[in-house]
Amino acid sequence: MENGDGVSSLPANEPDRDRVAAAPAVAIFPQAASLGLRADTADTSTPADTSMVGDPEELHEQWAAIQSTFVDDPRGSVAAGAELVSETIAALVASTKERERGLRGEWDRDGVDTEGLRNALRSYRSLLDRLVRL
Repeated sequence: MENGDGVSSLPANEPDRDRVAAAPAVAIFPQAASLGLRADTADTSTPADTSMVGDPEELHEQWAAIQSTFVDDPRGSVAAGAELVSETIAALVASTKERERGLRGEWDRDGVDTEGLRNALRSYRSLLDRLVRL
C-alpha cells in the first residue's frame, strides 16, 4: 500500500517482512541491524578473494601461454588446456576436502560447546557459499 506521500506502508496487521527476516541476525549480532546484514547471508570466515586452487593470476598466465600456441598447434593447445583444467579441478577437490576435514576436526569431538558448534556451522555455510559461486 502507498500512503499520500508516495511512501509504501504495510497494513497494520501484516508484519514488516524485512524486519522479520533480519531478526535472527539482530538477535545474534546486534550490529547487524545497523549494517543491513542478515545472519543467514553474512560470510565471516575467510576472505572472499582467497582462491581454493592457487594463484588465479598464475593460472591465467598459464592459460594465455596455452592459448597463444593454438594457431601453430591446435590439438596440442587443447590438450594442454585440458591438462591445466584437470590439474585445477584436482587442486580444487584436494583443497575442499582438506578444508572439510579441518572443519570436522573443529566440532566432531567430545566437549565442544554450543559456541564452537555455531562457529563450525558458520564455517560450513561459508564453504558451501564459496562452492556454489564456482
